[in-house]
Formats: sequence, structure tokens, C-alpha cells
Amino acid sequence: MQSDHALLDVPVAIACYYPDTVSPRVPSVGVAAGPHIFIYRNLRPHYKFSVPPVPVPQPELDVWEELRAEAQPNVEAAVQSLLAMRDEGKKLTSRSLDLLGISDPAVAYEFVEAEKHTPLTQQTVITCMEVLQKSEDGELGMSSLVIGTESKKVYIIKHTGYSVACECELPSVPVMMAITGSYSVGYRIVVACRDAKIYTIKGQNANCQTNVGTSMVIELEAQPCGLVREGKAIYVGTMGNQFHSFHIKGKKNFTVYLPAHITQMELLSMKGSRKVQACVLALSNGEVRVYNDKALVSSFNIKDEVTGLRFGKFGREDNSLILTLKSGALSVKMLPRNVDLEKSKMHAGPPPEQDIPLTVPKKTKLYIEQTQRERDQAVEMHRLFQRDLCKLRLATARAYVKVLTDGHGPLSYTAGSSLRLNPQVQGLGPIFKLKVRCEICSPSPHSRSTAFPQSRSVEFAIT
Repeated sequence: MQSDHALLDVPVAIACYYPDTVSPRVPSVGVAAGPHIFIYRNLRPHYKFSVPPVPVPQPELDVWEELRAEAQPNVEAAVQSLLAMRDEGKKLTSRSLDLLGISDPAVAYEFVEAEKHTPLTQQTVITCMEVLQKSEDGELGMSSLVIGTESKKVYIIKHTGYSVACECELPSVPVMMAITGSYSVGYRIVVACRDAKIYTIKGQNANCQTNVGTSMVIELEAQPCGLVREGKAIYVGTMGNQFHSFHIKGKKNFTVYLPAHITQMELLSMKGSRKVQACVLALSNGEVRVYNDKALVSSFNIKDEVTGLRFGKFGREDNSLILTLKSGALSVKMLPRNVDLEKSKMHAGPPPEQDIPLTVPKKTKLYIEQTQRERDQAVEMHRLFQRDLCKLRLATARAYVKVLTDGHGPLSYTAGSSLRLNPQVQGLGPIFKLKVRCEICSPSPHSRSTAFPQSRSVEFAIT
């Protein structure tokens, strides 16, 4: 470890950029924490940039101005005014929200007395940060920082790091960004927001004319958890275990379903004799996958959950992958120089075995073989057919007798008696008629012969 610096808040993003063209080239490291960006140079704190405060609505300023002017402030009337503003949908400052959260009038009065002389301001916090090149001079060219804030705004900071070059407001809070182009020629910022949508910010020349591409808004099925831009393709990982690819104009290219959640995504830009652009995905089960388009070209298991990914130059190696793990470990993977990540080498789709034809004989040969078999074994085939037919008839008769004995048939018999019941249902729905025929088959006491019993039947209907 060469340097250790304590931060005033929890960091949310880190970026490396070159603020000038002085030789030798010394980069600056910007760390976003809370509403500030802490800039370090030569392993020392250099400068702190603060995000511009959020404008406070004028009605809220008037309420606190009245409280400041009165010797005995009317806290109850101020609370009612602030409640009306909140119900109208206006965004209040944190001080006003703290006042509305106090239920005790005495405590609220003390809070107003302690805070009314302090200027009313509202700070925002940084949610994401990226780097924008000033001109197309490569990675060592002059660049500046681009930040997204909780106030639904994207700021482009000047390369000096002391002021804001331009800003753009979004419909939702930005959480991830991917930038291409340069500030002096033209740039495009792809922003993933909390409303599960992807917006595009376009800038032309150095006049800082920015506009949000509302006509090319991409709606996602779940919240985004990773965003990578490669040429005219946008790769997005969502919380639904899905890996999407969209064209820059909004058309979906493909979707890959993954076995686990996506924790990190990074662009793999291979340099050297073979230039390949791919996307690295880290899953929650410890697996790291490399996709060239939608073809899986490489994968390995790190046996721990990955919390951070960065691909670039490490020492003398131009193609290195740095992984930070949940256990606190740091892993460095170097790409072999003879590796092949071309998607044309990988087979996508059904297995190649299904294209191999089966050795099926021709129909003429099958017919001749079947005819010869019937001619040679005619007697045996007829005997087997008669035996199976008798077995089928016997099984059918046994099943019919069992149905009649169990009382599931149309006629019911009672063992040991001569009573026969034959119920019939006439009609469907809530109104129907049940017709029951009861027949006694016992011999008549007046008849001398018991060989031929006399049947007596009774019919009755229930509606």
C-alpha cells in the first residue's frame, strides 16, 4: 500500500482522468462521496468540488422568512403552510421535512428558534460518476468528470474541476452512465434511472447544447444493475437475471437469461493485434462470464461474490481484469495473449449433431421386408392376434361385472336379496326430475312353482 486517505463520507464512485496536457502526464483521481468530489493528485488531496445546491421554492423561503422576522413565531401556521405545499407535490427541504416530523408543539418551537437564523439551503448527493473526453486524443487526452445527482440532474464539470460546464435534468434519478464521444465534437450519455428506463443525453460541439432523447427511451422489465456501451449497442443487466442488448435507437437485439443475479458488468476492450469488444458479467454465484454479442466465449469461477470489476492496463499487461470480492480480497486476472474471443468461433443455437442425417432405409426396402415377414410367419402372427383379442374381451367382461357389482352401473343389485333399483335423472341445471324404478324379483307366495319368479315394480319421481 502506497497511500491511505480518510474520507468524510461513504464513497459511491471513483474515476481517473487527466485535467491538463502538462507533460509528464499525471492523472487525477476523483472520489464521489455525499455532495462532494474529493480530487487527489500525486497521492495527496488536491481539491474538493461541491455540487451546486438545489433551488429552494419561493413559498418555502417566504415561510421561513416570516418565522425569522417574528419575535414570537407562529409555528402552527408555518406547519400548515408547509403541509399544503407538500400536498401540492412541491419538494421541500430537509429542514422543513424535519419540522413536519415533530409532533410536540414545544419541541417544534425550539427547533424553529434554533434554525430560523440559518440560511435555508438544500444539498443533494452524487449517485454516479463517469469521465468525458474533451477531444478525441485517446485515453491520455484531457478529460472531465460527469456526475449524476439525487436531484435528477446530470452535471458536466469543467476539466479544471472548479465549476460546472453544463447541466441536464432527467425525469428520474440517474444511477448508471455510459459515455461515448468527446466534449468538443459531440457526445452521447446513456443514463439508466431508477424508474427502470434508459435515457440518452446528446451534446453538440462546445456550446453545451444538450437535450434528452425522450423519443428513444428504453423501458426495462426490471431495475437495472449494470450498464455497458459498445459502439451502437447498449448492454443492460437487470435484477430479473436477464442480460439485454439494445440498439442505440431503442430496438432490442437479444436477451440472455442467466442462472444467478448480476452483481457487476464491465466492458472488455482487448488491445493488441486482435481487437475484440466483449462484455464481462459477474454473477452472485461466483461465476464470471464473457459475452461477445450473445455468444458465451469464456467463463470461470472465482468462488466468491464479485463486488467490483475493472478491465484495463495493469503494469506491463495491457489486458488485465481486476476483481474486488465480497470477502475483501483483490484478484488480478491477465488475459492470455493467444486467447480467441471471436464469436464466429463459437457455435450458437442448436447442437451440430442434429444436422447429421440418420441412416434410414428407403420405403421400398422396408415394404419388401415387411411383406416377406408376413408371408413367412403368417400362422404365428394370426395365433398371437387371436390370443390378444381373447385377453382383451376377457378383461372387458371382468371390468363390466366389477362395475355392476360395485353399484356404479345403471342397475344396482343387493347381495342376498331380490331387489333391483334403476334410477334415472331427467333434466339439467337447478331444476331436474329423479325417476326411480324399484323392482322386486322374489317368487310369488301364491305360485306353486318357484322356477319362474314374478316381478313386481314400482315407479316414483322426485322433482
